[in-house]
Amino acid sequence: MHSCRGPAALPSWAMVACALVACACITSTPVLRAQGSLRDQTRSIRGGTPSRIIAVNPIILLAGYVQGEFEQRLAASTSLAFAGSYVPFNSRDYTNLDLKLRLYPDDRALQGLGIAAGVGVGRARQNDQDVVCIAAPCNPIPGKTLTAPTFSIEAHYQWLLGARRSTAVTVGGGMKRYYFDEQDAEGRGVSRLLPTGRLTIGYAFR
Repeated sequence: MHSCRGPAALPSWAMVACALVACACITSTPVLRAQGSLRDQTRSIRGGTPSRIIAVNPIILLAGYVQGEFEQRLAASTSLAFAGSYVPFNSRDYTNLDLKLRLYPDDRALQGLGIAAGVGVGRARQNDQDVVCIAAPCNPIPGKTLTAPTFSIEAHYQWLLGARRSTAVTVGGGMKRYYFDEQDAEGRGVSRLLPTGRLTIGYAFR
């Protein structure tokens, strides 16, 4: 009679290898799931990060002036902004249009600390002056204007608030050089170097 024999026993080294492979599969499964979840979350955050902002200064609007900016993210650390303002300073009204290249050192464009250099054009207008006259008609002396290129530097800090980070709050300041003719500026009492300030609230979107 022939006896029926079971399969030969596996060598001990093969059993150890099988056990190690099984343990690796069991332990790697939750790690892979966690990595996939983290990757999905990162993709979701990046997809929801705003890439542009429109902002205005709501305080000076109440006084009949305006300060606003449109900012577009270019890369992780840089953005390009187009700004305009019509603001008073030292009995004169200043109108400005600026193009700014802004650097974010933390590589989080539109968020946190931003440092910018800008070029543009500015106009200083002296307010109309009232005159004392005896006989009518009496008309005020028209204000004088100076127009010239400008260069500015500034720093700001910008917060993106809300669940969708769609509310932008910005505080900053800097200096601006107006390249008026020196004699014209001195003759009319117009400063060629002025401080700048910014306090804006805006809408951030993709």
